[in-house]
Amino acid sequence: MSLAVALLGANGYGGAELIRRLRRHPAVGEMRLGSRSYEGRAAAEAWPQLAGLELGSFVTPDRALEDVDVAFLATPHGATAPWVRAARAAGARVVDLSADSRLDAETYARWYGEHPHPADLDDAVYGLVEAHRDELPGAELIAAPGCNATAVSLALLPFASAGLLGDDTPVCTVLAGVSGAGRATAPGLHYAELEGTVRPYKVAGGHRHLAEIEVTLGRAERQGRALRTRGPGAPRPVSFTPHLVPMVRGILASCTFRPAGDADERTLLAAMSDAYRDDPLVHVQKALPETKAVAGSDRALLGVRLDARTGLATAFAAIDNLGKGAAGQAVQAFNVAFGYPEAEALEMEGRWP
Repeated sequence: MSLAVALLGANGYGGAELIRRLRRHPAVGEMRLGSRSYEGRAAAEAWPQLAGLELGSFVTPDRALEDVDVAFLATPHGATAPWVRAARAAGARVVDLSADSRLDAETYARWYGEHPHPADLDDAVYGLVEAHRDELPGAELIAAPGCNATAVSLALLPFASAGLLGDDTPVCTVLAGVSGAGRATAPGLHYAELEGTVRPYKVAGGHRHLAEIEVTLGRAERQGRALRTRGPGAPRPVSFTPHLVPMVRGILASCTFRPAGDADERTLLAAMSDAYRDDPLVHVQKALPETKAVAGSDRALLGVRLDARTGLATAFAAIDNLGKGAAGQAVQAFNVAFGYPEAEALEMEGRWP
């Protein structure tokens, strides 16, 4: 079966990465690129790397959604929920890369403001495949996770599920490339202001991806029957501080926690390895991960260390924020939902050097 696919927000970084993957997906036939600002212009006018590939021209989002089977929405939060509704009304299944389908209505309101279509959230399946694989087949609405939430969640999920996370609040530091801020120019994102500096941003619980992280870890603890000090349904509190670093793409999450019981480093590494043993896009290694090893890929590299002096463990995760943190993860969830091989059309190798 050849699927007709709409891609809204195709003029953004996430959209460009979706194009790269979907154009070689064997199940994808027609692909329509939706963008108001680029309507009528050739794809190569937005993306020079697409010159000569005959991808056609951008159309308005409304036209892109006509008679398609699947809609990938790489549009801003707050503006995406109406397009989710429009796409589903047109008969399409939806993969939403924005935040508009990731949380319940009450949690969304605390972090983003009132949701315009809260009833639609009941149908959404969170697209972190490693934690929701069994819920995704046949899903009509997939909520692709945020990039920072993906890195932190992958680092800590094995320990939450195994009851090894302990009762103290995990402290997570994330170093992120500037492409995660999107394509629009803004003060503080110019190269002249980024080169040679590292900048913390949205500190003290101010980053919206924190909501996803806490819900995901709380769910994993409940499923692992490891919840002890928090009530049923409560999220797992996490301290999360992101930093903007002068690189184009990549995320490195370092998450420090006090393991429950007397777990040693071998136990922690075994728990991480066991958790992802059958996951084709997650690799657990003894060496510490680094962002260059995953640049351009859709895999995550993970590791863990235990400081015997302090008794604190640190779990590490490296991903490409536009790959495993965005487009690659969205296509991975699409594959599972539609019954295709999980890694179909995805990038397994990073770019080195």
